[in-house]
Amino acid sequence: MTTAELLNGAPQGALPVSGADIVAAARAHLGTAWRHQGRSREGIDCLGLVLLVAHELALTDFDTRDYARQAEDESMLEQCREHLVEIPRAAARPGDVPVMRFGTNRHIGIFGDYVHGGLSLIHAFSQAPRKVVEHRFSDDWLRGHGASLLAVFRFPGMAA
Repeated sequence: MTTAELLNGAPQGALPVSGADIVAAARAHLGTAWRHQGRSREGIDCLGLVLLVAHELALTDFDTRDYARQAEDESMLEQCREHLVEIPRAAARPGDVPVMRFGTNRHIGIFGDYVHGGLSLIHAFSQAPRKVVEHRFSDDWLRGHGASLLAVFRFPGMAA
């Protein structure tokens, strides 16, 4: 039985969830098509990926669909601050949740462990290829997309 299967039958917070568990759950959605406010393997958006992974691992039952396709205000940060634990960027590790700004739009994903060291970003990207993807996360990648990292969050109770 996998950790996710164990957690699905356990009360919220009953078993510790590691960053590796979160990354594995996020990677299970690689290739899933992008769909605004999607919450299933048929289609998912950036926030939907984070929430679906959290639901699959019994980290939260929170959900919202009270957001526009182009999230331009600070509501994503406010909701993260309400339901997650904000951490310093230097403390980021696989399983943590970055919130970024692309121009005026906000974007969210899950950090993975990049195969050549450092962090990767697992996220549902509304730009080409319009699906859940994973790639190296770096300042160069952010600059190349006209983006900036606004904050990093961790799921409460995430195991070390």
